[in-house]
Amino acid sequence: MLTFVFTCLSISVTGLHAAFTVTVGSPSVKVKENEGVDLKCSYTADFGATPRIEWKFKDLKGYQFFIYFAGMMTAEYEGRITVYDGGLRFNKVTRADSGDYDCEVSGNGGYDEKTIKLTVLVPPSKPVSRIPSSVTTGSNAHLTCFDTDGSPPSTYRWYKDNTPLPEDPTKFPNFKNLTYKMNVFNGNLEFPNVSKLDTGSYFCEASNGEGTPQRGDAVLMEVRDEDNSQAPAVRGSLSTETQNVPSKITMNHMLEKQYGVFMLQEIKLKLEIQKLELEITKLKLELQKLG
Repeated sequence: MLTFVFTCLSISVTGLHAAFTVTVGSPSVKVKENEGVDLKCSYTADFGATPRIEWKFKDLKGYQFFIYFAGMMTAEYEGRITVYDGGLRFNKVTRADSGDYDCEVSGNGGYDEKTIKLTVLVPPSKPVSRIPSSVTTGSNAHLTCFDTDGSPPSTYRWYKDNTPLPEDPTKFPNFKNLTYKMNVFNGNLEFPNVSKLDTGSYFCEASNGEGTPQRGDAVLMEVRDEDNSQAPAVRGSLSTETQNVPSKITMNHMLEKQYGVFMLQEIKLKLEIQKLELEITKLKLELQKLG
C-alpha cells in the first residue's frame, strides 16, 4: 500500500514539473558581428497544437521591443529574422542586436517564458583618452580612456613610459611610491595627490578578448611646482619710473570705472523718478473718476 502511494506521488510531481514548460537551447549565445545565429526555444505539448508564441527583445539600454507578435514579424525585423517551430534565426547580426531575448509561450491556460542573452562580439576600436599635459604638484589629476565599439565592453590598462601600470601599485615594490587609483572597467586613472614622480608619457589600452587590443595616443604629463616668486622678482628689477607707469594706468582705470558707476546710478535714479511720476498721474486720474 505504501509503495503504491509513493509511486502515484512520484508520477504526479513529475507531471507537474513537465507541464507548460519552455526550454531554450542555451541561455547565453555569443556570435561575431555580421554572422548568422539561431536562438532556439521549444515547449511541451500541453500548450496545445497552436500555442501563442511571442518574442521580445530588451537592448543594453533597457528599451524593449516586440520581434514576433500575434503570429507576425514586426516591421523592424522583417527580412532580418526568420521565426520557425523551435526558435528564430538572425540572417546577420549587428552590434545593436546585443541584449536579452524573451521567448514567451501560452496556451490551454498555461504560460511560461525563458530568456536568451545574445552577445554580438565586436573588437575594440582605438580608445579616446583625455590626459592633461601639465598639472600642479599636489593637485588631482584625472585621466580617462573609453572604447566606443567593443562588445562585450572593453577593460582598460594604462602605461607610463611604455611600462604597464599594475591595477594596485601597493602590491608591487617598483610602484609602491605611486598613489594612483585605476579602474580597469571604466578606464579611469586618478592621481588624488599628484607628485613629480608621476611625470611621464601615458597611454591606455582597450581589450575585450576579440581581435587585437587597441592603444590610444601617448601624451606627456608634466608635474610642476606652483611658482609665485617670478612676478615680484621681475617687478623689483624695474626702475621707479617704470613701476609708476602701471600705477598711473591703474588709477586712471579706477577713476573711469568709478565715474561709470556714478553714471549708472544717476540713470537708475532718473528711471525711479519717472516711475513715481507715472504712479502719481495714475492716482490723480483715479481721484478724478471718483470725484
